[in-house]
Amino acid sequence: MNNTNTNKNKNENELGALWKKKSKNGMSFLSGYIVDHDGARTDVVVFANSNKKNEKAPDYRLYISKPLESKQTNSTDSNKTQVKQVTQKKVQQTQEEDEDIL
Repeated sequence: MNNTNTNKNKNENELGALWKKKSKNGMSFLSGYIVDHDGARTDVVVFANSNKKNEKAPDYRLYISKPLESKQTNSTDSNKTQVKQVTQKKVQQTQEEDEDIL
C-alpha cells in the first residue's frame, strides 16, 4: 500500500487536532484547533461538563479560544487570574445552559 495516499486521505479528512492539558489548579481540558472548509484555522478549548444532570446534557463543551489581552507588565498572576475568571464564566454558562435543557 502506498503510504503517501494513505497520509493524503487522512489529512483530507482531518478537521484539526487537540492536546490534553492541565491548568495550574489541576483542571484537565483539551486545547487545539479546527480548520474549516476554506482552510481557516480556529483555536479551540474543550472542557468537560462537570455539572451534567441528565442524559441529554452534553459531556463536553467546545469554545473558541481567544487570546488573553496581555499587558506589558510582569503580571503572571494577573494572567492566571484572567484565565481562572474566563474558565469560571464558561462553567457558569454551561450550568445555566444545562438547566435550560431540563
